[in-house]
Amino acid sequence: MKVALGMIVRNLSSEVEIMSFIENAKKYGHTLDCVILAHAMKNDPAVEQSIRQKVTLHTIDISNPAYSREQMVRRSIPEVTRDTLLSCPIVSESGLVPYGFNRTVVVIEAILREIDILFFTDSDVSAAVLKKTPSGSKLEEVDFYGAHLEQLNNGSDATTGEYSGYNILPPAVFDNMDDLLLGVQKESMRNYWQTSPKHRCLVYQPDEIEVKPSRKILGGNMAIKLPSFLKLPPFFSTAYTYNDEMFLGRGEDTVLGFELGNSSFVCTDVGIHPLHDTYKNYPEEPNLQSDHNTQMRFYYALTGWVGRNPFYNHILGNDLTQTRERQREHLAKGLDSISKYTANEKFRTVLGNFDESWNNVERYISEFTQTREAWQTFTGKMFN
Repeated sequence: MKVALGMIVRNLSSEVEIMSFIENAKKYGHTLDCVILAHAMKNDPAVEQSIRQKVTLHTIDISNPAYSREQMVRRSIPEVTRDTLLSCPIVSESGLVPYGFNRTVVVIEAILREIDILFFTDSDVSAAVLKKTPSGSKLEEVDFYGAHLEQLNNGSDATTGEYSGYNILPPAVFDNMDDLLLGVQKESMRNYWQTSPKHRCLVYQPDEIEVKPSRKILGGNMAIKLPSFLKLPPFFSTAYTYNDEMFLGRGEDTVLGFELGNSSFVCTDVGIHPLHDTYKNYPEEPNLQSDHNTQMRFYYALTGWVGRNPFYNHILGNDLTQTRERQREHLAKGLDSISKYTANEKFRTVLGNFDESWNNVERYISEFTQTREAWQTFTGKMFN
């Protein structure tokens, strides 16, 4: 059984991002056959060489995944399939690439390299969990791979887990918080956010690890048996342009998780919550009211959610016209209030992002349809 770790970075400028997971595998006696690292911009050759001293490393230039193209040609994968799956849909000087395309390129290379199980983590996730102790918070390394492999060996097709650390919703108190969440389709988090002054939006690893079925999958804490993709969709996410800026829709794992949860495939939450350094400055608490970096991180979360939601509601089968009207009404109220709370008028512009994203819903649907058709051709060729 060949096992690989996949990760996406904009620039490979530090080995810290991935070395903790390489060292974690070694510490707990697990073998990584390779690491597949996709980058949108440049790599530091010295950093790359340092990683190669520890593990077999395959790097992918997202704008030109040469190995996958070459292998697809050798395996007689049709040109239209190659172009649909491997041609980066958007080229951005800032290195922004749709999240779904990033992950799919890594999955494709792993399949072509005959990997059996692919782990995914993100560059802002660590191989340690955040635990609450009588003296405060502490980070504790865990057997990340072992937790996932145990469930995969027991019959799961995919495994996942939540995160510890600060939630993407920062501590806050302002009017119309519920409206803001309703506007971005995060209404399930209303009570959590309203009580943020109490828990400060800091999530800990539970003392008792609970292994349970999952109907969602988180791309930064997951493992999957690659032959499962024969009957599953690829990762997919949206992107749109507003005021000459490109925005990425969140939720590249949404469609995959949705179909995992509505099929015979078994997805298991392994109960391990690795630290997600959401604001890239842990342990500093995010301050939405006065800190510009926190505000901008949350601003891009909002633009990502409104980028996701038109297509998300399509796959849910919701009435798109009614959903758009209802969400827009709530969002306008919430954005007005958060703009006043933060004294940052940029939040008001998210309503324009909302409109632009919804205006592109038919494009999103068409892109997914083409991607899925190409995906079925590719996986059918590889696994049948």
